[in-house]
Amino acid sequence: MPSPRASATAVIAAAALASAGAATGCGGAEVRPERARDRALTIAMHDYYFRPQAARAEPGKLRVTLVNDARIPHNFRLQHNGRLYAEVTALKPGEQETHTYELPRGSYKMFCSIANHEELGMYGRLTVGAP
Repeated sequence: MPSPRASATAVIAAAALASAGAATGCGGAEVRPERARDRALTIAMHDYYFRPQAARAEPGKLRVTLVNDARIPHNFRLQHNGRLYAEVTALKPGEQETHTYELPRGSYKMFCSIANHEELGMYGRLTVGAP
């Protein structure tokens, strides 16, 4: 019988391998990335989640429209390698803004930095330059 430590290590390794190439959503379900069209992407902010939670775009300019479809204010941050590429102040319910960003290849973390919104599920992934 394997030791509890060996079993835990095997479970962690299996989970890491299973999630290596895919974003996961609530309950661990795989999230299919939405592709930006015509260098534009719309992100809806709901109460504690983004839709889409995973997106793909080509390197270069990307026009991002943020729409707050929630009941409370949310903001938007886009971070890659410790650098903030987007820092949009809080949008009230029903508000929207459009911004254009110059994005090099990489994997970007999208999140709301208000209070504990990120911990409650307001995060996602934007992959730039991947197939």
